[in-house]
Amino acid sequence: MVLVAAAGSSHPHCEVRQAASKAECRAAIPTDTDIVHFNSWFLDVPFPALNTEHGYLPGQSRPQPNWNFVSASHARNHGRQTFVYNGFPVDDYRLSATRNDRLLFLAGVARAGKNLNRAVDLAKTFNFALDIAGGPRWRLLTRSQVRRQGVFFKSLGRRYRFHGVVGGAEKLRLLGEARAFLNPIAWEEPFGMAPVEAMLCGTPVLTTPRGALPEIVDADTGRFFDTDAEFAAALSAIADLSPGRCRDSAADRFPITRTAQAYLELYARILDGETLP
Repeated sequence: MVLVAAAGSSHPHCEVRQAASKAECRAAIPTDTDIVHFNSWFLDVPFPALNTEHGYLPGQSRPQPNWNFVSASHARNHGRQTFVYNGFPVDDYRLSATRNDRLLFLAGVARAGKNLNRAVDLAKTFNFALDIAGGPRWRLLTRSQVRRQGVFFKSLGRRYRFHGVVGGAEKLRLLGEARAFLNPIAWEEPFGMAPVEAMLCGTPVLTTPRGALPEIVDADTGRFFDTDAEFAAALSAIADLSPGRCRDSAADRFPITRTAQAYLELYARILDGETLP
């Protein structure tokens, strides 16, 4: 197997060929390739190919055959049927020995669709402390819609704690210690990686029912809301959720092994001559 990726990429289990353009990507594909799996730079190549879309681009032309998406709603929103859920190395996530009373928002803070504005308002209305990860506060001044919402100034004060971009042990600590993961998205989320990571740490998710979230969050892993009244009921209800059952539900549904097997099955279908619907 050969992985074609950006400069600086590496992988312990396969050859990595680096590419910085579509032309370099095409040239890096071995001539004896059986099948190509594109996750970006969707090219016309003289090999069987699978194209997995990770973004939300329903109006984009897709002349290539064999498109795959990352949830049922993601596929449906693009007029397609084939999807494979993202998978996780579930053993890398763990239940925390301690919990606090803070909620966690973890997403690109300046992305209006992630809706930090709503999270900040909910924290003030319902008097809870909010940890915010996914970028520093100054990023809130770099996107026009978020800047107009005034989130930079609304999030000043001791109630709100910004952690910047987090990863590794710090990310796991924030995910595992939070009372809940707050996900008030205002767009058609293709999948929702961070909410599943929270579930794998035993932390329930409070989310708006947009995009793939109704597929991702079940009765053991969180609650849905739109209005403030619905949020109040959801915030109260998560107290009855078991961290262990929350983790088990996510681990059963989203292991990386299931994702890998699903992709192998798609490869086999394409190599057998099928065109994916």
